[in-house]
Amino acid sequence: MKESKIFSKETEKSVKEVAQIIRNKAKEFGFIVRYDTDMTKEFKDYGVVVETDFKYHTIMLCIPQKAYNSVKMNPDRAPVIMPKQISIFRDNDKNKTIISHLIIGENFLKQILPNDEKIRETLPASCMDVVKLIKEI
Repeated sequence: MKESKIFSKETEKSVKEVAQIIRNKAKEFGFIVRYDTDMTKEFKDYGVVVETDFKYHTIMLCIPQKAYNSVKMNPDRAPVIMPKQISIFRDNDKNKTIISHLIIGENFLKQILPNDEKIRETLPASCMDVVKLIKEI
């Protein structure tokens, strides 16, 4: 993938159902679930007044050995290899749940890590694995 972009998919499933499916399928794609956050609760915990029907969840995926090796090889990779985050948001107006993920593309990586050719291959491939997981929902 050359360009960075947001991949999105809509589903009739609830936010909780989608989050559970991702947790169950992550391992099939080589990931562990690093963080699994109910953002509605998180907002409330910080004093935000949240509408009663607001549903938003984030799940961050990781391949620990790959992440360790990558950061060890080039510490400048750390801020960009970690955001394998999936956002799950309930759009009550559409009565759909929107699942989205930021695909980090080769061109962006070439710009910020110009001397690191390997990351331009491996990170977009990992992002596409997240997309494949989402497409199965």
